[in-house]
Amino acid sequence: MRSTKTLRTVGVLVMSLGLPAAAFAGGDAAAGKTKATACMACHVSASPTDDTPHLAGQRATYIAKQLKAYKAGDRKQPVMNAMAGALSEGDIDNLAAFWAAEAAGSDTTLPADLAAVKKGHMAFPKDFPKGFIQYRTTTKGDGTIAKQWINKTGMDAVKAGKDKLSDGSVLIVENYVPKLDADKKPVTEKDGTPAVDKLKNYEGMEVRAGWDKGYPELLVNRDWNYAVFMPDKSVREVNQAICLSCHIPAASTDYVFTLDKIKAKAK
Repeated sequence: MRSTKTLRTVGVLVMSLGLPAAAFAGGDAAAGKTKATACMACHVSASPTDDTPHLAGQRATYIAKQLKAYKAGDRKQPVMNAMAGALSEGDIDNLAAFWAAEAAGSDTTLPADLAAVKKGHMAFPKDFPKGFIQYRTTTKGDGTIAKQWINKTGMDAVKAGKDKLSDGSVLIVENYVPKLDADKKPVTEKDGTPAVDKLKNYEGMEVRAGWDKGYPELLVNRDWNYAVFMPDKSVREVNQAICLSCHIPAASTDYVFTLDKIKAKAK
């Protein structure tokens, strides 16, 4: 979806002729501006190696068509499917109108207030795994073995029957390379869980009051923040906006995909 020279030329011609961008998709560019800030966290970049498509100057009809395909599931990409799924048809038309009205090539500087959205606040929990309860071990699609943990604050909230995890709740996932035997087949422990070899990284999510202050409406996850950590527990630079987007479909379970597994462990 990155703008080609032809698409940018079309965008420039449209604006030079004074044609309203909303005419393409029936949207309102002014109304689309607010929701567009969520798009900027990923789509605005000056990096020549960034393969995330630029949106400024694209045809409104093209943008609207792609967003509706993501919303319907006809086009597959987890982040975009989640984001588009949270949009109404009117939102899509308004966003398309907004981006079409922007000058091609103008989306290279990220607004300062979005820097915190990309970075987040979470730090690696001190003394992990002390004070944590392991509630699940599972194998991911790529073969990675994931050991999933929740701290006592979070587990106590679940045991108390709360709909939302308490402030200070932390979830950590340890991602391991699977242990293989001489025939390169996964080894299983005596308790039936998959055996692990080298630690790849940690994934974490933590909820603290005010952590989503100033976040774009579409990226608000009820104060949850996310991070990825290396085996030495140092922070690995990732765009948190991607994590926020991916967790949108889990809003009904307080943005925690495995809440049912935690509840099962609590019993």
